[in-house]
Amino acid sequence: MLQEPDAIVVLIRHGEIVRPSTTSNFDRAPLSSEGWRQVNRLATEWPTAKPSTVYSSDLLRAVQTATILQTAFHVPLEKRECLREWTADPADLRQDIYMELERKAWRELEWVPPGGESLAMAGDRVLRCLDGIAARHHGDTVAVVGHGTLFSQFTSRLKGQPPTEAYKNTIPFAGVAIVAHGDAWRLVSDFTAPP
Repeated sequence: MLQEPDAIVVLIRHGEIVRPSTTSNFDRAPLSSEGWRQVNRLATEWPTAKPSTVYSSDLLRAVQTATILQTAFHVPLEKRECLREWTADPADLRQDIYMELERKAWRELEWVPPGGESLAMAGDRVLRCLDGIAARHHGDTVAVVGHGTLFSQFTSRLKGQPPTEAYKNTIPFAGVAIVAHGDAWRLVSDFTAPP
């Protein structure tokens, strides 16, 4: 029996954002001017074969990032709620209060914060989401635009390491990792800074 060729999935963290100063809820945060430049550079210096589809989280910063890639490559864009960034609490909290919750979540990966999803649960969610995308794209390359915390859960598993806040913090804006799926997932290249 012939084995189907791998799906190549290019994971992209959204570009730099206009960071809100008074709230922890970044759902509406757009790309900054530098974020737009980062993603346009990535599109012109794409690290692998042209993607057949761009998938994106439904949050603004990811959609803006994905739209740049979709326009550059003239391919379909599909938004997926399962790629949405993890949050300890979706309320508009002061950032210091929110960070206390997030730090606790990183210390106790199974702890369920007010947002209703532990970091371990977020890791399971992104795995199911990426499994579904890969199953549709054997032999293709696809781009998947999302978020640092969510992607860190996935790539940590592929490296056989527990996810940590320190590792998440190394994933740069517009950073890229390449993963492949055939019989199982494998990490081709970990997150690197954009070109």
